Amino acid sequence: MSYELYVFGSNSEGQLGIPAADIVNRPTRVSNTPSLDNILAIRGGDNHTLFLSMDGSVYGVGDNRRGQLGSFGGEPQIQNFTKAHDQVLFAAATCESSAYILKRTEELQAHILTEGSGRWGELGREEQVDCGPLADVTSLSGTVINFDAGIWHYVAILDGGSVYGWGKARLGQLGDKLSGKVTTPVKIENIPFKPRKVACGADFTYLVGDPSTGEHKLLGKDKFNILSNMPVNIKGWKDVGAMWHAVFVLFEDGTLTAWGKENMWKLLPPNLPLLDKIAVGSDHILAVTRDGKLISWGWGKHGNCGDLSTIQHEVKNDMVSGFWNEINLPGEIEMVGAGFCTSFVVTK
Repeated sequence: MSYELYVFGSNSEGQLGIPAADIVNRPTRVSNTPSLDNILAIRGGDNHTLFLSMDGSVYGVGDNRRGQLGSFGGEPQIQNFTKAHDQVLFAAATCESSAYILKRTEELQAHILTEGSGRWGELGREEQVDCGPLADVTSLSGTVINFDAGIWHYVAILDGGSVYGWGKARLGQLGDKLSGKVTTPVKIENIPFKPRKVACGADFTYLVGDPSTGEHKLLGKDKFNILSNMPVNIKGWKDVGAMWHAVFVLFEDGTLTAWGKENMWKLLPPNLPLLDKIAVGSDHILAVTRDGKLISWGWGKHGNCGDLSTIQHEVKNDMVSGFWNEINLPGEIEMVGAGFCTSFVVTK
């Protein structure tokens, strides 16, 4: 079985893994890729991208001027997907930093490593701000079961139900008891259930519990009614994701719900088909329908929703709103990923 990686969207720093160009609006095959048959996660910062494999390998590409890919090489830009890490359980990226969760088999602890830059404490190393080389931040007792990043903060869930976060906390994204900037990983209190998954927006953190109960909690301010418009529960959820100012929940039955900022484009197009997979970018959605079609909607200014020139509907201000763009690719879609105006599709 052969696999291919197709990319489109913002690429000013080569973060798509192809030669740099401001906008790539047609899916372009990447010739130099990591092994694609075991990709576990795709994570994007402002202008850099991380690929995490199931075997624990991490590959990076894109901007390195702030040291966000410092351990991948010393150049200001990593031009091809390059391997730098092993034994990684989770990887995530803020705007200009990268973080990795490692578990060393001889210890019952999860190790947090960071690299890059972060003026809100994203490096997790007290007051260090600029171009920090890769370093072990701290160790948490237990196993991390989920990990995510917003623009300026990180949040990790441990198997016992504890939640730790660091980075920007000024708007309540790390809970009510933390404020300003949190420069080392700190436990977030008052989570009334055992979280299973976390998704971070620009200035909020969304935690969800077991699908059988659908418990969920959002940490942050009620900007764009993102708190007041939450459903009572999300029983039967299959996947969740957060963009800068909205939350998306995919259910096992293939339906999708969303709430948050909607004054620029409609979060949910009418007559949306049943979905199998979603990837939530900074301000756009990639989705795979149950019959295997790739569709996208949202803010497509950088080509991240594909080529908009052939859409039959009127597209205003690069907003794919009230409808979706169907994107044709050869092969069967295995995985989708989305970052800061970037789109990634693995096919077989």
